[in-house]
Amino acid sequence: MGKLPKPRFNLKAPNADSETLIFLVFRYKGKRLQYSTGLNINPQDWDSRAQRPFARERRNDLFVIKRKLDDLATYCIDIFIATEYGQISTEAFKTELDIKTGKMETPEPLKSDPDTRPTFLEFLDLEVAEMKAAKMKRGSWKVFELHAGRLKKFAADVYGTRGFTYEDVDWNFRLELIDWLAKQDAQLEYGNKTLKVLRQFLERARRKKLHSHTDYLGEGWVVSKKKAEGQLVTLSHDELGILAEMKLAGFLAKVRDICLIGAGTGQRWSDFSRYSQDHFYRTLKGVTILSVISTKTDTPVKVPVNLFPWLLPVLERNDYATPKMSMQKFNDGLKQLCELAGFDERLLVVEQYIGRKATVKKSFAPKYELVSSHICRRSFATNLYRMGYSLAQIMPMTGHATESQLRKYIGIDGEMNAEEIALQIMQQKQAGTYRHGSDLRIVNG
Repeated sequence: MGKLPKPRFNLKAPNADSETLIFLVFRYKGKRLQYSTGLNINPQDWDSRAQRPFARERRNDLFVIKRKLDDLATYCIDIFIATEYGQISTEAFKTELDIKTGKMETPEPLKSDPDTRPTFLEFLDLEVAEMKAAKMKRGSWKVFELHAGRLKKFAADVYGTRGFTYEDVDWNFRLELIDWLAKQDAQLEYGNKTLKVLRQFLERARRKKLHSHTDYLGEGWVVSKKKAEGQLVTLSHDELGILAEMKLAGFLAKVRDICLIGAGTGQRWSDFSRYSQDHFYRTLKGVTILSVISTKTDTPVKVPVNLFPWLLPVLERNDYATPKMSMQKFNDGLKQLCELAGFDERLLVVEQYIGRKATVKKSFAPKYELVSSHICRRSFATNLYRMGYSLAQIMPMTGHATESQLRKYIGIDGEMNAEEIALQIMQQKQAGTYRHGSDLRIVNG
């Protein structure tokens, strides 16, 4: 996930000779909120870099302004998180700030009639049905539906026929859910998603005036991930070349072609599994381009199809359309294909499981057991990086928003660093200039 947006404070007249108004600017989700703090300060007392008053001796008034600005910044982040990370208009955001700062009275607590409002578990089904009716993307509502089922199972196991109410969900409830997920051996990412979806459902219910409960809000709701990571699983340029040269027929030939199409274009399964002739066009200079809008992010991407020598032949023999196959069958077939190709290098696997603290389990497995549809997209980005393409060139093709996201995604920085050091040592040995630790002897290669 990207960084949280940062509230900024500016002066209305930064060059004024007398006091001027401080106003808040908060940019989020393509919106720009400007809000009057009601506070005034002389520009001479303003640290424009820190966007706070200077700390001056015997100036308690400046300290009070700083404290109020700090509070406003905290309110902004709280509102942003509480509204499903910025799913709120600027006008509604201002209203929430007015309530938190005391400019507006807090509305009377809701007194929903427990006999007429749906129970929380009933609300889960109603909300998923509404998502479908509103034409939400299938991939999105399926996530809510999946974790709603998980929450129902938790309610049945822990609370029995009574279930739980909107008001039951607080930080102690969170621990009960985490403990239950731990007994299910839920992996950390999956368990954290259940926690996030629970909070999203509660926020949706609160906006619909079904409750006024807020004890589930605050930072630290999910379980922190530990730094331990396994080896990144990708298919190298050479390995993809091996697959392209294999003599295959039937099911595995189809799997191979789908894999090469995915690894040659760098999109997600939801996109590369559905290519048709309409997704390809030829430029005025005769270059064939893939043009697709990401199903997940609605990001438009364009990819030249001559990046890898085997891609054009695969596209041509399939009439520029991806062979049809379910993801499950493809994943099973890809494992068979990679085992047949001899991709049996043993890789370190690190799995993190949810608990009150994440637990780490390490193991080793042959590469062919670890491959899945997502390896295609990772392989595309990693291979292009190793071929010398810059992150700035790769990003428009993969749809990543920032270079830091792409670096983390391909997981190559640590390996590249170690590899470059090893290559430097090899070069120094060959040149006879290598020095090991405190040993000043020249080591001959």
